[in-house]
Amino acid sequence: MSESTPSAWQRRERSRDLTGLGWLEADVLRVVWDKGEVTVRDVYEALREQRRIAYTTVMSVLRNLAAKGLLEQDRAKAAYVYRPKVTDEEVARGILDALVDKIMGGRTEPLIDYLQHPRH
Repeated sequence: MSESTPSAWQRRERSRDLTGLGWLEADVLRVVWDKGEVTVRDVYEALREQRRIAYTTVMSVLRNLAAKGLLEQDRAKAAYVYRPKVTDEEVARGILDALVDKIMGGRTEPLIDYLQHPRH
């Protein structure tokens, strides 16, 4: 992809909030990134170990993430298969770019200092 063409993540990042993702969307993406290829059932089973969630909610989130350009949806089989279209690093970069631009006014030094010396 050329540098002048915004990535799917960059286009997405501008549309909603600072991160462009809700907590549930981030959790679903983490499962997809970890497994590489998933069905709705795969994600549902992984998430229900951590929280109460409906199968149809997982199905909707996966469909929405595909519509946003973050996942690829393969409809060739009865159970749709989802794969990442962007890496977790690309998403993290997009979030950090938004943080630096919108919150830090373009200044990276305070963020770098924090990452090197986190204060818990």
